[in-house]
Amino acid sequence: MDLSAIIARLRAAGSDDARLEAKSAAGGFPGSVAATLSAFANTPGGGMLILGLDESRAFAATGVYDAVACQKAVVAVARNGLEPSVAVAVEAIDFEATTLVVVDVPEVGRQFKPVRVRRSGKAYLRQYDGDYPLSYQEEQAFVADRGNPVFDRAPVDEATTADLDQAAVLRYLEDRRTLSPILATATDEVTLLRTGVVTQQGKPTLAGLLALGTYPQQFFPNLAIQASLVDERLGRESRALDSMYLTGPVPVMLESAVQWVRRVTLQGIVSDPVTGAVEDRADYPSDVVRELVANALIHRDLGPHALDAPITLRIDSRQLLVANAGGLLGLSVDALGKTPSHLRNGWLSEILRSVRMSDGQRVVERLGSGIPTVLEALAEAGMPRPVFHDHGVRFTVRVLARRGGRAVSVVAVPGVSVSGTQSRLHPTQATVFASLRGGPATVRALAETTGLTSFQVRHSLRRLQADGLVVERALDKKTREYSVS
Repeated sequence: MDLSAIIARLRAAGSDDARLEAKSAAGGFPGSVAATLSAFANTPGGGMLILGLDESRAFAATGVYDAVACQKAVVAVARNGLEPSVAVAVEAIDFEATTLVVVDVPEVGRQFKPVRVRRSGKAYLRQYDGDYPLSYQEEQAFVADRGNPVFDRAPVDEATTADLDQAAVLRYLEDRRTLSPILATATDEVTLLRTGVVTQQGKPTLAGLLALGTYPQQFFPNLAIQASLVDERLGRESRALDSMYLTGPVPVMLESAVQWVRRVTLQGIVSDPVTGAVEDRADYPSDVVRELVANALIHRDLGPHALDAPITLRIDSRQLLVANAGGLLGLSVDALGKTPSHLRNGWLSEILRSVRMSDGQRVVERLGSGIPTVLEALAEAGMPRPVFHDHGVRFTVRVLARRGGRAVSVVAVPGVSVSGTQSRLHPTQATVFASLRGGPATVRALAETTGLTSFQVRHSLRRLQADGLVVERALDKKTREYSVS
Protein backbone atom coordinates (compact mmCIF):
# COMPACT_ATOMS: atom_id res chain seq x y z
CA MET A 1 0.00 0.00 0.00
CA ASP A 2 1.50 3.39 -1.00
CA LEU A 3 1.61 6.37 1.33
CA SER A 4 -1.38 8.09 -0.27
CA ALA A 5 -3.54 5.02 0.33
CA ILE A 6 -2.29 4.69 3.89
CA ILE A 7 -3.13 8.30 4.72
CA ALA A 8 -6.50 7.96 2.99
CA ARG A 9 -7.17 5.01 5.28
CA LEU A 10 -6.33 7.10 8.36
CA ARG A 11 -8.53 9.95 7.22
CA ALA A 12 -11.44 7.66 6.44
CA ALA A 13 -11.20 5.95 9.83
CA GLY A 14 -10.77 9.21 11.72
CA SER A 15 -8.20 7.67 14.07
CA ASP A 16 -4.97 5.72 14.28
CA ASP A 17 -5.15 1.94 14.45
CA ALA A 18 -3.13 -1.00 15.73
CA ARG A 19 -0.60 -0.80 12.86
CA LEU A 20 -0.55 2.94 12.12
CA GLU A 21 0.28 5.97 14.24
CA ALA A 22 0.43 9.60 13.08
CA LYS A 23 1.97 12.44 15.08
CA SER A 24 2.18 16.17 14.52
CA ALA A 25 5.81 17.29 14.26
CA ALA A 26 5.62 20.80 12.75
CA GLY A 27 6.74 22.45 15.98
CA GLY A 28 9.43 19.98 17.01
CA PHE A 29 10.18 16.34 17.72
CA PRO A 30 7.28 14.62 19.59
CA GLY A 31 8.17 13.36 23.06
CA SER A 32 6.00 10.25 22.72
CA VAL A 33 7.98 8.69 19.86
CA ALA A 34 9.93 6.36 22.17
CA ALA A 35 6.75 4.83 23.59
CA THR A 36 5.35 4.27 20.10
CA LEU A 37 8.55 2.62 18.85
CA SER A 38 8.55 0.36 21.93
CA ALA A 39 4.89 -0.56 21.37
CA PHE A 40 5.30 -1.41 17.68
CA ALA A 41 8.49 -3.41 18.35
CA ASN A 42 6.64 -5.50 20.95
CA THR A 43 3.48 -5.96 18.88
CA PRO A 44 3.14 -8.80 16.34
CA GLY A 45 3.76 -7.44 12.85
CA GLY A 46 5.30 -4.16 14.01
CA GLY A 47 3.85 -0.94 12.65
CA MET A 48 4.31 2.38 10.89
CA LEU A 49 4.78 5.83 12.42
CA ILE A 50 4.10 8.89 10.25
CA LEU A 51 5.47 12.21 11.52
CA GLY A 52 3.94 15.35 10.04
CA LEU A 53 0.21 14.56 10.16
CA ASP A 54 -2.07 16.39 12.59
CA GLU A 55 -4.75 14.04 13.91
CA SER A 56 -6.66 16.94 15.53
CA ARG A 57 -7.14 18.41 12.05
CA ALA A 58 -8.37 15.23 10.33
CA PHE A 59 -4.81 14.11 9.64
CA ALA A 60 -3.91 17.22 7.66
CA ALA A 61 -0.38 17.14 6.27
CA THR A 62 1.38 19.86 8.31
CA GLY A 63 4.93 18.57 7.74
CA VAL A 64 7.89 18.21 10.09
CA TYR A 65 10.01 20.93 11.65
CA ASP A 66 13.17 19.80 9.80
CA ALA A 67 13.23 16.61 7.70
CA VAL A 68 16.91 15.81 8.23
CA ALA A 69 16.93 16.57 11.96
CA CYS A 70 13.69 14.63 12.45
CA GLN A 71 15.08 11.51 10.77
CA LYS A 72 18.23 11.69 12.87
CA ALA A 73 16.16 12.06 16.04
CA VAL A 74 14.05 8.97 15.22
CA VAL A 75 17.16 6.86 14.62
CA ALA A 76 18.72 8.15 17.83
CA VAL A 77 15.66 7.14 19.84
CA ALA A 78 15.51 3.71 18.21
CA ARG A 79 19.24 3.08 18.73
CA ASN A 80 19.91 4.78 22.05
CA GLY A 81 16.54 5.37 23.66
CA LEU A 82 15.31 1.79 23.61
CA GLU A 83 16.59 -1.36 25.31
CA PRO A 84 17.32 -3.38 23.26
CA SER A 85 17.79 -1.06 20.30
CA VAL A 86 15.51 -1.43 17.28
CA ALA A 87 16.58 -1.15 13.63
CA VAL A 88 13.92 1.09 12.09
CA ALA A 89 13.66 2.19 8.45
CA VAL A 90 13.23 5.98 8.14
CA GLU A 91 12.40 7.97 5.02
CA ALA A 92 11.44 11.56 4.23
CA ILE A 93 8.63 11.70 1.66
CA ASP A 94 7.11 14.72 -0.06
CA PHE A 95 3.34 14.74 0.32
CA GLU A 96 0.73 17.45 -0.37
CA ALA A 97 3.25 20.28 -0.65
CA THR A 98 5.08 19.35 2.54
CA THR A 99 7.46 16.70 3.86
CA LEU A 100 6.57 13.76 6.08
CA VAL A 101 8.91 11.39 7.88
CA VAL A 102 7.75 7.77 7.65
CA VAL A 103 9.14 5.19 10.07
CA ASP A 104 8.72 1.43 9.57
CA VAL A 105 9.12 -0.31 12.92
CA PRO A 106 9.71 -4.07 12.75
CA GLU A 107 8.57 -6.50 15.41
CA VAL A 108 11.63 -7.74 17.30
CA GLY A 109 12.27 -11.42 17.91
CA ARG A 110 10.54 -12.89 20.92
CA GLN A 111 13.93 -13.55 22.53
CA PHE A 112 14.39 -9.74 22.78
CA LYS A 113 10.97 -8.77 24.13
CA PRO A 114 9.86 -6.66 25.82
CA VAL A 115 11.56 -3.61 24.31
CA ARG A 116 11.73 -0.84 26.93
CA VAL A 117 12.13 2.92 26.90
CA ARG A 118 15.50 3.45 28.59
CA ARG A 119 14.61 6.69 30.34
CA SER A 120 11.48 5.41 32.08
CA GLY A 121 12.16 1.68 32.13
CA LYS A 122 8.63 1.10 30.79
CA ALA A 123 7.70 -1.26 27.98
CA TYR A 124 4.64 -0.67 25.78
CA LEU A 125 2.22 -2.66 23.65
CA ARG A 126 0.06 -1.43 20.80
CA GLN A 127 -3.70 -1.83 21.24
CA TYR A 128 -6.15 -0.40 18.73
CA ASP A 129 -4.99 3.23 18.42
CA GLY A 130 -2.78 3.72 21.46
CA ASP A 131 0.42 2.73 23.23
CA TYR A 132 -0.20 1.11 26.61
CA PRO A 133 2.35 0.29 29.33
CA LEU A 134 2.71 -3.44 29.94
CA SER A 135 1.32 -4.81 33.17
CA TYR A 136 3.54 -6.99 35.34
CA GLN A 137 1.73 -10.11 34.07
CA GLU A 138 2.22 -9.05 30.44
CA GLU A 139 5.92 -8.45 31.00
CA GLN A 140 6.25 -11.91 32.53
CA ALA A 141 4.45 -13.40 29.54
CA PHE A 142 7.00 -11.85 27.17
CA VAL A 143 9.90 -13.07 29.29
CA ALA A 144 8.46 -16.60 29.38
CA ASP A 145 8.07 -16.64 25.58
CA ARG A 146 11.79 -15.98 25.02
CA GLY A 147 12.36 -19.72 25.13
CA ASN A 148 10.16 -22.73 24.53
CA PRO A 149 7.48 -22.71 27.25
CA VAL A 150 7.38 -25.84 29.40
CA PHE A 151 4.80 -24.80 31.97
CA ASP A 152 2.53 -27.72 31.11
CA ARG A 153 5.26 -30.10 32.33
CA ALA A 154 5.30 -28.62 35.84
CA PRO A 155 4.17 -30.92 38.68
CA VAL A 156 1.03 -29.98 40.56
CA ASP A 157 2.43 -30.48 44.05
CA GLU A 158 -0.92 -30.43 45.86
CA ALA A 159 -2.41 -33.11 43.60
CA THR A 160 -2.02 -36.88 43.58
CA THR A 161 -2.91 -39.55 41.06
CA ALA A 162 -6.21 -39.89 42.94
CA ASP A 163 -7.15 -36.55 41.37
CA LEU A 164 -7.05 -38.14 37.92
CA ASP A 165 -10.24 -39.62 36.48
CA GLN A 166 -9.42 -43.32 36.65
CA ALA A 167 -11.84 -44.30 33.88
CA ALA A 168 -10.38 -41.63 31.60
CA VAL A 169 -6.86 -42.79 32.48
CA LEU A 170 -7.67 -46.40 31.52
CA ARG A 171 -9.06 -45.30 28.15
CA TYR A 172 -6.01 -43.13 27.62
CA LEU A 173 -3.59 -45.96 28.41
CA GLU A 174 -5.38 -48.29 26.01
CA ASP A 175 -5.19 -45.73 23.21
CA ARG A 176 -1.51 -44.93 23.78
CA ARG A 177 -0.56 -48.59 23.73
CA THR A 178 -2.26 -49.12 20.38
CA LEU A 179 -0.23 -46.24 18.94
CA SER A 180 3.22 -47.24 20.21
CA PRO A 181 4.89 -50.67 20.16
CA ILE A 182 7.30 -49.46 22.86
CA LEU A 183 4.46 -48.59 25.23
CA ALA A 184 2.46 -51.71 24.38
CA THR A 185 4.31 -53.75 27.03
CA ALA A 186 5.01 -50.94 29.53
CA THR A 187 3.30 -50.78 32.91
CA ASP A 188 0.65 -48.16 33.61
CA GLU A 189 3.07 -46.15 35.76
CA VAL A 190 5.78 -46.15 33.10
CA THR A 191 3.33 -45.19 30.32
CA LEU A 192 1.97 -42.26 32.33
CA LEU A 193 5.50 -41.12 33.12
CA ARG A 194 6.82 -41.37 29.57
CA THR A 195 3.83 -39.57 28.07
CA GLY A 196 3.98 -36.64 30.49
CA VAL A 197 0.90 -37.35 32.60
CA VAL A 198 2.92 -37.73 35.83
CA THR A 199 6.43 -36.83 36.98
CA GLN A 200 9.22 -39.14 38.15
CA GLN A 201 7.91 -38.58 41.67
CA GLY A 202 4.42 -39.69 40.67
CA LYS A 203 2.86 -36.21 40.81
CA PRO A 204 0.35 -35.27 38.09
CA THR A 205 1.73 -32.69 35.69
CA LEU A 206 -0.33 -29.64 34.81
CA ALA A 207 -0.89 -31.18 31.36
CA GLY A 208 -1.96 -34.50 32.86
CA LEU A 209 -4.36 -32.83 35.27
CA LEU A 210 -5.96 -30.66 32.56
CA ALA A 211 -6.39 -33.57 30.17
CA LEU A 212 -7.30 -36.40 32.56
CA GLY A 213 -8.13 -34.76 35.89
CA THR A 214 -11.43 -35.14 37.67
CA TYR A 215 -11.68 -31.41 38.42
CA PRO A 216 -8.54 -29.35 37.62
CA GLN A 217 -10.20 -26.17 38.90
CA GLN A 218 -9.76 -27.50 42.44
CA PHE A 219 -6.14 -26.42 42.04
CA PHE A 220 -6.45 -23.78 39.29
CA PRO A 221 -9.86 -22.08 39.58
CA ASN A 222 -9.35 -19.84 36.55
CA LEU A 223 -8.20 -22.46 34.06
CA ALA A 224 -11.78 -22.48 32.79
CA ILE A 225 -14.00 -20.83 30.18
CA GLN A 226 -16.04 -17.72 30.95
CA ALA A 227 -18.98 -17.92 28.52
CA SER A 228 -21.35 -14.97 28.15
CA LEU A 229 -24.15 -13.94 25.83
CA VAL A 230 -24.50 -10.16 25.83
CA ASP A 231 -26.58 -7.51 24.11
CA GLU A 232 -24.23 -4.60 23.52
CA ARG A 233 -27.11 -2.55 22.09
CA LEU A 234 -28.48 -2.03 25.61
CA GLY A 235 -25.84 0.58 26.34
CA ARG A 236 -22.20 1.10 27.15
CA GLU A 237 -22.45 -1.42 29.99
CA SER A 238 -23.46 -4.53 28.08
CA ARG A 239 -26.00 -6.67 29.85
CA ALA A 240 -25.21 -10.39 30.14
CA LEU A 241 -28.29 -12.32 28.99
CA ASP A 242 -26.68 -15.67 29.76
CA SER A 243 -23.44 -16.35 31.59
CA MET A 244 -21.78 -19.63 32.53
CA TYR A 245 -18.41 -20.62 33.98
CA LEU A 246 -17.44 -23.83 32.23
CA THR A 247 -15.14 -26.10 34.23
CA GLY A 248 -13.78 -29.64 34.26
CA PRO A 249 -10.95 -31.24 32.27
CA VAL A 250 -10.32 -30.07 28.71
CA PRO A 251 -12.65 -32.56 26.96
CA VAL A 252 -15.52 -31.67 29.31
CA MET A 253 -14.97 -27.91 28.90
CA LEU A 254 -14.85 -28.33 25.13
CA GLU A 255 -18.11 -30.25 24.95
CA SER A 256 -19.76 -27.83 27.39
CA ALA A 257 -18.73 -24.87 25.23
CA VAL A 258 -20.14 -26.38 22.03
CA GLN A 259 -23.41 -27.25 23.80
CA TRP A 260 -23.67 -23.78 25.34
CA VAL A 261 -23.23 -22.02 21.99
CA ARG A 262 -25.83 -24.30 20.42
CA ARG A 263 -28.25 -23.51 23.26
CA VAL A 264 -27.96 -19.71 23.26
CA THR A 265 -27.85 -19.06 19.50
CA LEU A 266 -30.41 -19.28 16.74
CA GLN A 267 -31.12 -22.50 14.86
CA GLY A 268 -32.66 -21.62 11.52
CA ILE A 269 -34.73 -23.88 9.29
CA VAL A 270 -33.72 -23.02 5.75
CA SER A 271 -35.09 -24.03 2.36
CA ASP A 272 -32.64 -24.06 -0.52
CA PRO A 273 -34.16 -21.79 -3.24
CA VAL A 274 -32.79 -24.06 -6.00
CA THR A 275 -33.26 -27.62 -4.74
CA GLY A 276 -36.04 -27.01 -2.22
CA ALA A 277 -34.15 -29.09 0.37
CA VAL A 278 -34.82 -28.14 3.99
CA GLU A 279 -32.11 -28.19 6.63
CA ASP A 280 -31.25 -26.78 10.07
CA ARG A 281 -28.54 -24.13 10.14
CA ALA A 282 -27.04 -22.52 13.21
CA ASP A 283 -25.55 -19.06 13.59
CA TYR A 284 -22.20 -20.76 14.14
CA PRO A 285 -21.38 -24.23 12.75
CA SER A 286 -20.51 -26.61 15.59
CA ASP A 287 -17.26 -27.65 13.88
CA VAL A 288 -16.13 -24.01 13.93
CA VAL A 289 -16.96 -23.54 17.61
CA ARG A 290 -15.32 -26.82 18.55
CA GLU A 291 -12.03 -26.13 16.76
CA LEU A 292 -11.71 -22.53 17.94
CA VAL A 293 -12.40 -23.41 21.57
CA ALA A 294 -10.10 -26.45 21.35
CA ASN A 295 -7.31 -24.22 20.02
CA ALA A 296 -7.79 -21.81 22.91
CA LEU A 297 -7.73 -24.65 25.46
CA ILE A 298 -4.65 -26.28 23.96
CA HIS A 299 -2.57 -23.22 23.11
CA ARG A 300 -3.41 -20.88 25.99
CA ASP A 301 -0.54 -19.61 28.14
CA LEU A 302 -0.15 -21.81 31.22
CA GLY A 303 2.59 -19.78 32.88
CA PRO A 304 2.18 -18.58 36.50
CA HIS A 305 1.54 -15.05 35.18
CA ALA A 306 -1.51 -16.27 33.19
CA LEU A 307 -3.23 -18.64 35.58
CA ASP A 308 -5.74 -15.99 36.67
CA ALA A 309 -7.04 -15.44 33.12
CA PRO A 310 -9.88 -17.73 32.01
CA ILE A 311 -10.60 -18.26 28.34
CA THR A 312 -13.30 -15.88 27.08
CA LEU A 313 -16.18 -17.18 24.96
CA ARG A 314 -18.44 -14.24 24.14
CA ILE A 315 -21.43 -13.91 21.82
CA ASP A 316 -23.17 -10.65 20.99
CA SER A 317 -25.65 -9.63 18.32
CA ARG A 318 -23.08 -9.75 15.53
CA GLN A 319 -20.29 -12.13 16.41
CA LEU A 320 -18.71 -14.92 18.40
CA LEU A 321 -15.42 -14.14 20.12
CA VAL A 322 -12.90 -16.59 21.60
CA ALA A 323 -9.89 -15.16 23.44
CA ASN A 324 -7.09 -16.72 25.45
CA ALA A 325 -3.92 -15.66 27.21
CA GLY A 326 -0.81 -16.09 25.08
CA GLY A 327 -0.01 -14.93 21.56
CA LEU A 328 1.20 -16.95 18.60
CA LEU A 329 4.63 -18.58 18.89
CA GLY A 330 6.90 -18.47 15.85
CA LEU A 331 3.97 -17.80 13.54
CA SER A 332 2.18 -14.79 12.08
CA VAL A 333 -1.57 -14.36 11.71
CA ASP A 334 -1.17 -14.47 7.92
CA ALA A 335 0.41 -17.94 8.17
CA LEU A 336 -2.40 -19.45 10.25
CA GLY A 337 -3.81 -22.53 8.55
CA LYS A 338 -0.90 -22.65 6.11
CA THR A 339 2.13 -23.34 8.31
CA PRO A 340 2.37 -25.67 11.33
CA SER A 341 2.39 -23.67 14.55
CA HIS A 342 4.92 -23.93 17.35
CA LEU A 343 3.32 -25.81 20.21
CA ARG A 344 3.08 -23.74 23.36
CA ASN A 345 1.99 -26.75 25.39
CA GLY A 346 3.66 -29.77 23.83
CA TRP A 347 2.82 -32.30 26.55
CA LEU A 348 -0.82 -31.21 26.74
CA SER A 349 -1.25 -31.43 22.97
CA GLU A 350 0.34 -34.87 22.84
CA ILE A 351 -1.77 -36.25 25.71
CA LEU A 352 -4.99 -34.91 24.19
CA ARG A 353 -4.34 -36.81 20.97
CA SER A 354 -5.29 -39.93 22.94
CA VAL A 355 -8.19 -38.40 24.88
CA ARG A 356 -11.69 -38.75 23.49
CA MET A 357 -14.93 -36.93 24.11
CA SER A 358 -18.26 -38.60 24.82
CA ASP A 359 -18.98 -38.99 21.09
CA GLY A 360 -15.71 -40.89 20.60
CA GLN A 361 -13.98 -38.06 18.75
CA ARG A 362 -10.44 -37.21 19.79
CA VAL A 363 -9.89 -33.77 21.30
CA VAL A 364 -6.92 -33.38 18.93
CA GLU A 365 -7.36 -35.28 15.67
CA ARG A 366 -4.25 -34.02 13.88
CA LEU A 367 -1.88 -31.34 15.08
CA GLY A 368 -2.25 -28.21 12.96
CA SER A 369 -5.63 -29.21 11.49
CA GLY A 370 -7.81 -26.88 13.59
CA ILE A 371 -7.63 -23.64 11.60
CA PRO A 372 -7.93 -25.34 8.18
CA THR A 373 -11.05 -27.11 9.48
CA VAL A 374 -12.50 -23.76 10.61
CA LEU A 375 -11.79 -22.11 7.25
CA GLU A 376 -13.29 -25.02 5.35
CA ALA A 377 -16.44 -25.14 7.51
CA LEU A 378 -17.03 -21.38 7.19
CA ALA A 379 -16.49 -21.47 3.43
CA GLU A 380 -18.94 -24.36 3.11
CA ALA A 381 -21.48 -22.41 5.15
CA GLY A 382 -21.00 -19.31 2.97
CA MET A 383 -19.71 -17.31 5.93
CA PRO A 384 -16.82 -14.81 6.10
CA ARG A 385 -13.39 -15.94 7.19
CA PRO A 386 -12.64 -15.45 10.89
CA VAL A 387 -10.70 -12.39 11.99
CA PHE A 388 -7.58 -13.23 14.00
CA HIS A 389 -5.89 -10.76 16.35
CA ASP A 390 -2.50 -11.56 17.87
CA HIS A 391 -1.89 -9.01 20.61
CA GLY A 392 1.42 -10.55 21.65
CA VAL A 393 0.22 -11.61 25.08
CA ARG A 394 -3.34 -12.51 24.07
CA PHE A 395 -4.96 -14.10 21.03
CA THR A 396 -8.50 -13.40 19.83
CA VAL A 397 -10.69 -14.88 17.09
CA ARG A 398 -13.91 -13.26 15.84
CA VAL A 399 -16.55 -14.99 13.71
CA LEU A 400 -19.54 -13.15 12.23
CA ALA A 401 -22.93 -14.71 12.86
CA ARG A 402 -25.07 -16.31 10.19
CA ARG A 403 -28.57 -15.21 11.11
CA GLY A 404 -31.37 -17.64 10.37
CA GLY A 405 -29.01 -19.80 8.34
CA ARG A 406 -28.60 -17.22 5.57
CA ALA A 407 -25.20 -17.28 3.92
CA VAL A 408 -23.76 -13.87 4.65
CA SER A 409 -20.65 -13.56 2.52
CA VAL A 410 -21.83 -14.83 -0.85
CA VAL A 411 -22.03 -12.45 -3.76
CA ALA A 412 -25.71 -13.08 -4.40
CA VAL A 413 -27.75 -12.24 -1.29
CA PRO A 414 -30.97 -14.29 -1.15
CA GLY A 415 -34.14 -12.40 -0.41
CA VAL A 416 -32.69 -8.96 -1.13
CA SER A 417 -34.15 -7.18 -4.15
CA VAL A 418 -33.26 -3.88 -5.75
CA SER A 419 -35.55 -2.47 -8.46
CA GLY A 420 -37.28 -5.84 -8.73
CA THR A 421 -34.10 -7.86 -9.35
CA GLN A 422 -31.91 -9.80 -6.98
CA SER A 423 -29.06 -7.69 -5.65
CA ARG A 424 -25.59 -8.93 -6.52
CA LEU A 425 -23.13 -7.43 -4.08
CA HIS A 426 -19.38 -7.18 -4.05
CA PRO A 427 -17.99 -9.53 -1.33
CA THR A 428 -17.01 -6.62 0.94
CA GLN A 429 -20.48 -5.10 0.61
CA ALA A 430 -22.03 -8.48 1.38
CA THR A 431 -19.85 -8.81 4.48
CA VAL A 432 -20.88 -5.36 5.75
CA PHE A 433 -24.54 -6.03 4.95
CA ALA A 434 -24.38 -9.38 6.76
CA SER A 435 -22.93 -7.75 9.87
CA LEU A 436 -25.71 -5.15 9.90
CA ARG A 437 -28.31 -7.93 9.83
CA GLY A 438 -27.20 -8.61 13.39
CA GLY A 439 -28.14 -5.09 14.44
CA PRO A 440 -27.24 -1.40 13.93
CA ALA A 441 -23.55 -0.49 14.06
CA THR A 442 -21.12 2.38 13.54
CA VAL A 443 -18.28 2.39 11.01
CA ARG A 444 -15.77 1.63 13.76
CA ALA A 445 -17.82 -1.30 15.06
CA LEU A 446 -18.25 -2.68 11.54
CA ALA A 447 -14.52 -2.43 10.87
CA GLU A 448 -13.80 -4.27 14.10
CA THR A 449 -16.27 -7.09 13.53
CA THR A 450 -15.63 -7.64 9.82
CA GLY A 451 -11.87 -7.19 9.70
CA LEU A 452 -12.26 -4.65 6.88
CA THR A 453 -10.64 -1.23 6.95
CA SER A 454 -12.79 1.79 7.77
CA PHE A 455 -12.27 2.97 4.19
CA GLN A 456 -13.69 -0.30 2.84
CA VAL A 457 -16.62 -0.12 5.26
CA ARG A 458 -17.50 3.47 4.31
CA HIS A 459 -17.26 2.69 0.60
CA SER A 460 -19.51 -0.37 1.00
CA LEU A 461 -22.02 1.60 3.06
CA ARG A 462 -22.30 4.25 0.35
CA ARG A 463 -23.09 1.58 -2.24
CA LEU A 464 -25.57 -0.19 0.07
CA GLN A 465 -27.32 3.13 0.79
CA ALA A 466 -27.51 3.91 -2.92
CA ASP A 467 -29.21 0.54 -3.46
CA GLY A 468 -31.68 1.26 -0.66
CA LEU A 469 -30.43 -1.63 1.49
CA VAL A 470 -29.04 0.42 4.38
CA VAL A 471 -30.19 3.54 6.22
CA GLU A 472 -28.15 6.02 8.25
CA ARG A 473 -28.98 7.64 11.61
CA ALA A 474 -27.04 10.36 13.42
CA LEU A 475 -26.13 9.51 17.02
CA ASP A 476 -24.37 12.83 17.57
CA LYS A 477 -22.55 15.48 15.54
CA LYS A 478 -19.70 13.12 14.60
CA THR A 479 -21.07 9.60 14.84
CA ARG A 480 -23.42 7.83 12.44
CA GLU A 481 -25.13 4.49 12.94
CA TYR A 482 -26.20 2.25 10.08
CA SER A 483 -28.86 -0.43 9.90
CA VAL A 484 -30.66 -2.61 7.38
CA SER A 485 -33.57 -0.74 5.82
